[in-house]
Order: sequence, then C-alpha cells, then structure tokens
Amino acid sequence: MVAFDRPLARGDGLAYFMWLDSIAGDGDIDLGNQAEHFAHVNAYQVYWNAETERWATDFAHGSALLLAPTYWLAQAVERLGWLDVNREYFVGLQGRPFVYSFFGMLGVNLLALGALALAYAAARRFAGPAPSAWAALLLFLGTPALYYATIEPFYAHIPATFLAALSFYCLVRGEEGPRALAWAFAAGLAGGFATLVRWQMALLVCGAALWLPLRRAWRDAAAFGMGFWAVAWHVLYTWQWMFGQPKVVSAAESGFLSLPRHFFDVLFADGRGLFVWAPLTLLAVAGWALLARSKWALALALGGTLFLQTFINGGVIDWWGGWSYGMRRMTELYPLFVAGLAYLLERTASRRWLRRSVRTVAVLCVAFSLLLFLSHLNFINTVVEQPQGDRASVEIRYQLTQSSFHVTWLVIKDHYGPWAWSRPGP
Repeated sequence: MVAFDRPLARGDGLAYFMWLDSIAGDGDIDLGNQAEHFAHVNAYQVYWNAETERWATDFAHGSALLLAPTYWLAQAVERLGWLDVNREYFVGLQGRPFVYSFFGMLGVNLLALGALALAYAAARRFAGPAPSAWAALLLFLGTPALYYATIEPFYAHIPATFLAALSFYCLVRGEEGPRALAWAFAAGLAGGFATLVRWQMALLVCGAALWLPLRRAWRDAAAFGMGFWAVAWHVLYTWQWMFGQPKVVSAAESGFLSLPRHFFDVLFADGRGLFVWAPLTLLAVAGWALLARSKWALALALGGTLFLQTFINGGVIDWWGGWSYGMRRMTELYPLFVAGLAYLLERTASRRWLRRSVRTVAVLCVAFSLLLFLSHLNFINTVVEQPQGDRASVEIRYQLTQSSFHVTWLVIKDHYGPWAWSRPGP
C-alpha cells in the first residue's frame, strides 16, 4: 500500500477530512469553523443551510471517529516541528499541513489490513486457512479496495469496509455456542457504526443479518437490532442537527435517487460495472451458490445483500460513482465476497482439473484488475480532457496501444508513493 499511498484529501475525501478536523480538532459536530478555515478549497463539501442556520454536509461523519487518534497524533508531531513537508502546497490543496493527511492515510492503511484480517477470519468459518488467505488477498488486489486504501484514502470506503468485515465476522462467529447473543449484539454495534460512516451501509449490514431470522435465530436477530440502533440513531441526530428533521428526503425530491433503472449497469457496464472492473467477484458469487447447499439461509442473505446494494446504486443519477475507480460504492461487500471465494476454492480443491481451472481464472481476474488499476492511474493523469477516467476497455486500450508502462511509472513517481510526497506533493 505504501508504494501507492497518496496523503491528500480531495473531492469527497475533503468532506470526510473536514469532519475529522471538526470532531477530533474542535470536539464537536459544528462545521462552522471548518467552513471558514477550508473556504478556499470547499467546493461542495459543506454548505450553509438557511432553514436551520447551520453549516451542513451530505457526507457522514463516522470515519472521523475511527481516524480521530491519527489527528491527535498529527497535532503532537506538528508541535514538535516534524514532518513539515511542503506546507504551503498541502494547505493550499486540503486546508491542513501534510502531517494531518499523512497520519490519516496510515490510519486508513491499518483499517485496510484490519478488514483483510477480519475477512480472512470470517472465511475460516467455511474454509481452510489457505483458501481463506488467498481469497482475502486476491480480492483486496482485485477490487476497488486497493485503490481506496491508497490513492484516495480519505474517501469513506475503507473505514466502512473494516466495519462491515467486523460486523460480518461477529455474525458468523456467533452462529453457535453460549455467547451467540453477545456476538449478535456486537455485530449490530459494528453495523450501526458502519452506518455512521456511510448511510448506505445500513442496507449491507442488515441485509447480511437477515441470515439470523432466516434460520429462526429470533433472539440473536433481536440482539443484532438492539446493537445496531444503539449506534445508528446518531445518524438521525446529525440529520436533525443539520437539516432540521431526522429523516432526509432531499435526495429523492431532487431526482438524485429514483427507481433502479441502472440495475444491470451497476453490475455489467464497461463504465464502472462491478463484474467488469472486478471480475473476481463473479467467482465469489459462484461460491455463494455452492454455499447454498449446506447453508442456504446464509447464501440467501449474501445474495440478498448484493441485490440490495445493486438496487440502491442503480437508482442514483451518477450510478457509476462520479470520479471513481470501478464500482466504488460496492467496495464494502469485500468481506462477503471473501467468504464466497474461499468456499469456492475449498470445494474445488479435491478435483485437480477443477482446482487448476478455478485458480487460473482467479489469477487472470486479478491480473486484469491490476492492469486496469495501472491503466487508470496513467489515463487520469495524462489524458487532460478526461481526468475523471473512462470505460475499462478505453483505459486498457490507451495503456497498451497509445501509452506505455514507462509513462505509468513516471506518473506514479510524480503523484503516488513516498517518492512523490515532496515533488512538491501528490
């Protein structure tokens, strides 16, 4: 991750960075100080709500709670005068010096490793150590998780993925045993916290938790619900604070959210479709199908979660996620995909030809995704008229026929990784 790390808060990431500055720096959720301090970089992240006479934002605040220790560490290091790198450059682009985004980025790296470890631990409930480890690693490299752990670390996807992995681990860990209620309650707490990070996560964690009522674990389902609402209520509180009502319907009223007309685009479109930009996830879904033979309720819940995420993302105007890499709004499904791929690798291990076929396809899928990853970095930095990127086929064709890997290396050297942090910056 360090080889591609980019300690810079921009775009949507700047909104989460402003939340971090407010919660960890000011100790409150009043964004007034941030609106003043970040005025020179604030384009859409924070705005004045005339009805409530408060500064408001459409972005959730949960990731700031997770990253608060990195902000306090940055404050201490700044007072010591260390890591004072290109102060004017970083303040000009993100409102705070390099040290704040540097430690925040490292915090996101750690959350990514935590998500990987938790996904592995959850997959171990269905498969052996080797299939689980390979599934966790390959899907991290073959999905947008790598991009949002490094290139855009201040987007909320990795903190949300970590909490989704924690919630899923607690769910499967508590399937049996005397502490099932405690594990279900912990899964609900993690799921509620994930909803503070990204509101859409409520559909993901509650979709996975449908496994509990499907197998008639009613007490566990109730414990999950209690844990979920013990934390998730704060979403309604912040909406009340910023918008004057505990329920926000502006997205639907403005036409931003509608019927899922782009349901299949979310999965299959060349422009950011999940199965196109991260084809390894198809193998994971095949693993869910195999899992249905022994754990039909869990497989149904996992498939239902994918359906719900596709449904909600297919109803958004910018279903492709705006300036994004792949289907970024589905990144948080990572731990569920790991369980499916691990189970597929486990179940096909006994037949040599099938084992080799599945492993070969998995490696080819990851190789394709890594090629697309490098192609995207090249494209968005060298095609001036399309800094937001293009379709997968266009970016790969550009990489292989119009550009070169030497140019890609020059792009990385100037913008990503430790060698770029002082050139004058990423």
